[in-house]
Amino acid sequence: MLRGIAAIVAGVIAGIVVIMLVESAGHLIFPPPEGVDLKDPEALQSVMNEIPLGAKLAVLIAWGLGVAAGAIVARLIANRGVFPAMAVAAVLFAGAAYTMTVIPHPAWMIVGAVAATLAGAFLAIMATPSKGASASS
Repeated sequence: MLRGIAAIVAGVIAGIVVIMLVESAGHLIFPPPEGVDLKDPEALQSVMNEIPLGAKLAVLIAWGLGVAAGAIVARLIANRGVFPAMAVAAVLFAGAAYTMTVIPHPAWMIVGAVAATLAGAFLAIMATPSKGASASS
């Protein structure tokens, strides 16, 4: 049980790191409008329509890759079933959902966030073999 908890915690941390790195790369490629504080939700909300499509896609890619990386880490550490990977995906999706409530996103990004999360979790599960317990553990 402790190994499973550690796997989930490590997976969430790994996922957050990947999300931050990919989003940072997106900001380098698609710089935000001048004078916008990326840590201020109100400022981001006011410029959401000015942010280029590529920057928005970079966010979805970051979420998908973050979920995949975090779920892979959790699955490898736990060395059992899909539960640790799915738990990581759920926690990271909750973070994305929170972000989307604080900073209103276009509807297509909300759908994209769900798709990216599911795709990342699916890819992680398919890419990592499970040893030991069944998929329900």
